[in-house]
Amino acid sequence: MQSLNVIESDMKSKVKSIFCFVIKPEMQRKGIATQLLERVCNDAISDGFDVVEVYPKKEFISVARDFMGPAKMYSKYGFHACAELKDNEIIMRKNLN
Repeated sequence: MQSLNVIESDMKSKVKSIFCFVIKPEMQRKGIATQLLERVCNDAISDGFDVVEVYPKKEFISVARDFMGPAKMYSKYGFHACAELKDNEIIMRKNLN
């Protein structure tokens, strides 16, 4: 993934990143993803992080290419898009403070 100057202005924030987020198809829609996101965010708070950052595709392409998790799921959990990249990718963040 390319580096961004857009977010560099916030260099004081401690950021935890999620790069891969896949739930087996037959286990989807059972609340597992929400529980995992809650755990990551709670652990990040405990570890002193300010932000959790994810890198989903803007629009669904295929299961093989969308291993970062769906943007819609992150939006429902309070993440917001803060940058758009080429190739349908976005950066989404959730502030923990």
